[in-house]
Amino acid sequence: MEELTVTGIVLSSMPYKDKDKLIHIFTVELGVVTGILKGVAAANSKLKFAGQPFCFGSFDIVKSSDFYVVKGVDLIDTFFDLTSDYENFRLCNFMLEVCKIIMKPNIISESLFLTLLKTLQNVVYTEDINTKLCVVKFMTTVLEIIGYKLNFDTCDNCGMKFVGDIKIDIYSGTFRCANCSGGELISKQDFVTLKIIQNTPLDKLKTVKVSTDCLNRIFDLCVLDLSNRLNCKFKSLKE
Repeated sequence: MEELTVTGIVLSSMPYKDKDKLIHIFTVELGVVTGILKGVAAANSKLKFAGQPFCFGSFDIVKSSDFYVVKGVDLIDTFFDLTSDYENFRLCNFMLEVCKIIMKPNIISESLFLTLLKTLQNVVYTEDINTKLCVVKFMTTVLEIIGYKLNFDTCDNCGMKFVGDIKIDIYSGTFRCANCSGGELISKQDFVTLKIIQNTPLDKLKTVKVSTDCLNRIFDLCVLDLSNRLNCKFKSLKE
């Protein structure tokens, strides 16, 4: 059987049989694949690190009847610092869940992979960065990747440029002018801040200034939008 080397990030894992573990790997080359780590529960296993979510590396895999058998892993990063802060870990685990939901069998998305990777790197290695701000940026980028980029220029219903009050249709995640029916009013602050975040490159995100209350509101709006677009509820955000 042919051995392949793929670059990937572990999205989730679960015990399998006595000492094995199944891992879902988001790869650049194959999309999401299920790999099996044989004997990884043993104390002396050299691949124990590969059974943890966020493990980023080059995976040597061989196709078996049901899974890919992981033969070796050249570790690039574990993003271990995420484990020191529960809220950061929870928010980043949410990003893993989003990717796992989007990446159905046989789907390949290098853009989504790079968005996830760069966001994780920004959270872990950019000093004093706000993790929730990074995740909002992640969500706006994901919406664009799956074909639902937020439009801040014109009303989704009548096509006119925004003047005065602005509403958001929480079911479609689109903005409407005050003259059109449907939707709920959104504050100018939330609207403008979300637009700024969407238009700011990830490596410049630290320059965005936003209040905690505003950030919490637009985070919830983006989560609701993604939830409706993907027709799912996110387990990682449950308290």
